[in-house]
Amino acid sequence: MKNSKKGRLEKKVTLMMAILFLIALSTTFISIVGMNFEKELNEKRNNLMYCAEMVSLAVQYPDKNFSIVTESGAKRFLDSYSYEELSKGCDSIDRWLNEGEDGDYKKINDNLNKLRSSLDVSELFVYKAETDSSGAIQNDFVMVFDARASGKAFSRGDNFGKSAAFNTVNKVYQTGEAQLEDSSGNNKTRFMLVAYSPVKDEAGKVCAIAGAEVSLKSIMASVFKDNWFMLLDEAVDFLLLAFALAFFIKKSIITPVDTLSKHMRNFVSDESGLEYTPINEIKTNDELEQMCDDFNALAERIVDYTKDIQEKTAEQEHIKADLDVASQIRSIISGKTSYPAFPERTDFDLCLSMKHTINNKCSFANYFFVDTNRLYIVIGEALGSNLASIIFSALSLSYIKSTAKMGLEPYRVASEVNNNLCSIEKKDRGLTIGAVIAEIDLKQGVMRYVNAGMPPLLIKNPGESFALDKASLPFSLGQMHGVAFQQSTLSLSQGSTVLFTSYGVSETVGSTGSDYSMQKLLKNVNEITGGVYELDKIIQGVEEDLEKFRGDAPVKNDTAILGFRYFG
Repeated sequence: MKNSKKGRLEKKVTLMMAILFLIALSTTFISIVGMNFEKELNEKRNNLMYCAEMVSLAVQYPDKNFSIVTESGAKRFLDSYSYEELSKGCDSIDRWLNEGEDGDYKKINDNLNKLRSSLDVSELFVYKAETDSSGAIQNDFVMVFDARASGKAFSRGDNFGKSAAFNTVNKVYQTGEAQLEDSSGNNKTRFMLVAYSPVKDEAGKVCAIAGAEVSLKSIMASVFKDNWFMLLDEAVDFLLLAFALAFFIKKSIITPVDTLSKHMRNFVSDESGLEYTPINEIKTNDELEQMCDDFNALAERIVDYTKDIQEKTAEQEHIKADLDVASQIRSIISGKTSYPAFPERTDFDLCLSMKHTINNKCSFANYFFVDTNRLYIVIGEALGSNLASIIFSALSLSYIKSTAKMGLEPYRVASEVNNNLCSIEKKDRGLTIGAVIAEIDLKQGVMRYVNAGMPPLLIKNPGESFALDKASLPFSLGQMHGVAFQQSTLSLSQGSTVLFTSYGVSETVGSTGSDYSMQKLLKNVNEITGGVYELDKIIQGVEEDLEKFRGDAPVKNDTAILGFRYFG
């Protein structure tokens, strides 16, 4: 037997865990970096003003050593520093621009480079604005000092033209007060924070601008530098959690499912149907263990029935035994036919009726909850011969149940079951399963379903007649590997009714040799519902009309009819 699907579930779960791990880790990293970046940005805004004032002070005092001052200590230094009068900084600036560098200029330039390093900023600068004939400053600036961490610095006297922060600089000239230009959201300034401080003459008039700037890149680097251990700790914590969760999922889900699948394949591969090793190693104390117990019981019954059949020698006894086994297995794998199916539920009504078990086909119908508000309905029919079709139906329904209870939607359930059935080596190549797999969200009032090779559903909305659903796929389950099943969605209103039928209904052969047909079934159902509301009476009316249509003709197909009505 081919086993090409083995290990795929584990790979899918591992991939899902890896994706969730990366999402959680990225979210945590972004949260930590974002929180600390905002804090660092606010500190830079506060400290950068003092850094700019330190540049202004350094220009006026070339003989003072400011290189020991740090960014965080700039305010304390300025608060504690006292002097009786300003030096002639403005006069010196004009002299340097007009006559060239001298000893003081070189001292200041050296101090600024050292100060930039100790303040941990991107650039310290001093420039002077050009003025017009009236003395008003223009957006045209000449560089005096430029101490930067990277890139080519401007030279003394370089005219770098217009400034994107002219309004802020102009405000410094007008008010004589330091200003902060928050450019973190301005692409034109390359994501910079820039502080501007006035350089004044002895009369208190602003003659030049001293500034300090820091880049967003350096702020981010500082954040990562200060928080790398926290980021590493979070990554290790998430990694340990992911390993623990992966181990738990493998032990509690993947390994039990693989074990169950292995036993199912071995049982189906046994052509004699007389050998079965019960599943005893799964002890999960949940639905998986219950599923194994159910399959053990089903397999043991099938083995018992198969042994009983082989003991019968006469052809008639064989036929009768086959029918008996088929009838019993059909009743085992199908849902209860008692009405109402769930008397304790008031949000929906469900009725199932199954008639006539024959020897060359097996229709089945079942319903089960995957949680409190999600009901699955499955109706299907196996095409094949003898007892094999009955066993194949039981195996298919077991696959559908186990896959649905993993939380997959109907189209995923159909695809997984189809691929599993295709991987089984069958003696009868024509042995396939037609099935309608429907998931009903009772809380939301939505039915999602796949019709794989079964008759169309009959759907009735409140105030309307029954109509044939057009959603159907010609491919049955187990017919061809890799089929993409189309999922349909039906919105349910209060009173919405859906009838599921097997082919045995529409293909009932009458005494004239003609089929009953879906059109006749649709017409009959609408006539019945004109005077009857209860689901069991509607289905009873359909079956009575089938018997009347058949007359004396032999029974060639079994029938399965399931009615569902939504109340909300």
